[in-house]
Amino acid sequence: MPMIIVHAPEAVFDVKARRSIVGELTDFALECETLPKSPFVKSTVWTYFNLYDQDTVFMGEAEATTNVVSVQIFVIEGGLDSDAKMRLIEGATTIFGRLLCTSDLIPVYIIIHEVPEENWGIFGRKADLAAFRASPIDAAAL
Repeated sequence: MPMIIVHAPEAVFDVKARRSIVGELTDFALECETLPKSPFVKSTVWTYFNLYDQDTVFMGEAEATTNVVSVQIFVIEGGLDSDAKMRLIEGATTIFGRLLCTSDLIPVYIIIHEVPEENWGIFGRKADLAAFRASPIDAAAL
């Protein structure tokens, strides 16, 4: 049940593109974490888009000339092994790159933050990754 925060210039993704990204990224992130794609687990994945005016995004000392996107993905520590992290980085980059219409170097920074279970609260208690993984595939959304 990752939490995802996207930072991008506001002109990069319209509402339709953001919805497309969220749907594809949610499914892909759950797959990487080996979590069920149940309505319940999907409803615990939150994605936030922080959109910035073009003149507030810089590359070095100059205003950005490329639509650079940064994505912070918060996961419970131990939920991703090294291979799953690489798959998540590659897959998320591909998802965003498809909508950025780039073909060579895709200007997407992916940062994975691992949070110990004891530091991740949900529903008023400590998160339990094993319980989420064992939850029924037909569990209703929040």
